Amino acid sequence: MEKHGWNQSRNKESAEEMERSRVAFNLRRMRTSYTMGDLLEERSRGVSTELSLSHYDPFTIKKKMKPSDLGNLCRLLVPSDLVEKHILPFLNTAQANQVAGVVSQETNRGLKVRVWDVDTGSMHQLVFKRWSTSRSYIFNDGWTKDFVKRRNLAEGDEIGIYWDKDQSRFTFSVLSRACLVR
Repeated sequence: MEKHGWNQSRNKESAEEMERSRVAFNLRRMRTSYTMGDLLEERSRGVSTELSLSHYDPFTIKKKMKPSDLGNLCRLLVPSDLVEKHILPFLNTAQANQVAGVVSQETNRGLKVRVWDVDTGSMHQLVFKRWSTSRSYIFNDGWTKDFVKRRNLAEGDEIGIYWDKDQSRFTFSVLSRACLVR
């Protein structure tokens, strides 16, 4: 009986090896039959069957730190085109109105948002709003303490931010440092 079990296992391994060989053969055959004419036809039609490994980068807003983001203004300035493309479409109407400051006649208090620092695994709260003196958006009310000082951000460091619609929060990361010596 044990010999029968060993034979079944051996046959299964052999069948798996044959399948791997068949797939490898078909891939080799496909690659060698693809001509320069095929490539040119694909390009003329604006399509490609070429496979490539790509790295998914969720950070839709990237910014190199400037003195104004690190100084006594205590805010991170984010360009309006990036906010309007990558953040506002994912907020509900009430949230978007709070960001824009159309909720009340008072000064724009903005929207309190959670910000997940993916590098340190810590959650923070900031205020996100449209800056009244420009067409840009800002994060403030904790930016300097919770990010600039705690993460030791310096001019030239690149940060990334994106709106995580599943978690209803921003995700933050330091993508690169301007220099290694601080």
